[in-house]
Amino acid sequence: MFKKVISFVTCSVITFALISNYPAGSGRNINKASAMTIAEMQEEINVNKAKISDLQTQLDALAGNKAEEQQYQSILNDQIDIIQENISLLNKELENINADIESTKNNIAGLDQAIVDQQEEIDSNVELFKKRLCAMYVTGNDNLATVMVGTASFYDMLSRVEMVNRIASYDEELINDILSDIDKMEQSKKDLESEKLTLEMKMEEQTKRKEEKAAEMEVLNNQYSKTQAEIDRIAQEEAYTAEQMAELEAMNAEFDAEISAEIARQAAAAQAAYEAEQQRLAQERAAAQAAAAQQAAQSGQSYTPTYQEPAYIPSPSASGFSWPAPGFCYISSGYGPRWGTFHRGIDVGDAGIHGGAACAAQSGTVITVNNNCVHDYPKDYSCGCGGGYGNYVVISHDGTYSTLYGHLASAAVSVGQYVQQGQVIGYIGSTGWSTGAHLHFEVRVNGSAVDPMGYVSP
Repeated sequence: MFKKVISFVTCSVITFALISNYPAGSGRNINKASAMTIAEMQEEINVNKAKISDLQTQLDALAGNKAEEQQYQSILNDQIDIIQENISLLNKELENINADIESTKNNIAGLDQAIVDQQEEIDSNVELFKKRLCAMYVTGNDNLATVMVGTASFYDMLSRVEMVNRIASYDEELINDILSDIDKMEQSKKDLESEKLTLEMKMEEQTKRKEEKAAEMEVLNNQYSKTQAEIDRIAQEEAYTAEQMAELEAMNAEFDAEISAEIARQAAAAQAAYEAEQQRLAQERAAAQAAAAQQAAQSGQSYTPTYQEPAYIPSPSASGFSWPAPGFCYISSGYGPRWGTFHRGIDVGDAGIHGGAACAAQSGTVITVNNNCVHDYPKDYSCGCGGGYGNYVVISHDGTYSTLYGHLASAAVSVGQYVQQGQVIGYIGSTGWSTGAHLHFEVRVNGSAVDPMGYVSP
């Protein structure tokens, strides 16, 4: 009778498949979840997980592109700082050159004015000298005899001769000094004009350099603006992609909750059916015993009741699970976040594991078997058979606990079969989302995935 109850459980729980840690995509409207079967919701979860994985790949690529742009932007910043410093130095140099040019211009202007003043003085003295010569010519005082006429004494004559010589010598010396000063000022003016020309040429050269640096700065600023625009675009795309992933993860969480609730409901229904069946069997045994007793009484014989031991029902215990892959202890991937998704079990992937035995971690009833995937190791690709699990087996341990064994080369049990703890339920392979032989093992409590390492150890 216990097997009849198990048949009821098997019919009630339609394809119990746990959430895979492999990629998927967007599902149907979450409002439809309550109208979907567990198998349909699990399929939606697997599709969503594939899309989440693709979106995570996009996010990783975007992050790489963003990092490259930021690194390039940092280099541009350094170049801009250097050019700005060069332009600042050029500006200071131009200011100094301008100051030198202005000073030279002022010096030239001062010399020009000094030359004009000296020229005026020369012109004035020349005119005076001309007048004096003219007067001497008119009066006939153009020789030494004329100078001596009218002298009162010899001393007076000597004095007049000396005075004439002194006047002539003074006029000549004065004119020579003035001409010498003008020559010096003209030479100074030429030197200043040459210096001014040199400064103007230097200023033109520095101005040209400044314009070149300004052009370089404009190019770098344009490149910087482009990198900033690209960084902003990537940030927007990252935000949009993350939003899509969050929506898909929220949908999967709701589907997961629906699956857990449905499994718990079906487990409760199976338990109620089992208890009803046990009560019915007890009533049948009591009726049979009463009838036998009555028959014995009527025949005058004594009645001795016989008792039949009830079928064994395993009771799950958190500490009563055994390692599902005897002889293989290496855990290649643990329970928890992985590759942008959540790995809901552990992967046992030791050397030489292909073809090894996968054993029931606890006694129970097989409620799901998928044995249709032919894509086993060796292969360099993954397939979506069995929702990503490939060939897999799910065992229910009284409806509260359940375990899943994925990526099997083949299953060795069938739905409805009762298995003992440690019994071989399949052989380890690499079917489904797998490119290397390993056993994917999951534990669920009331339909919710938990860390298997809290229940088993190598």
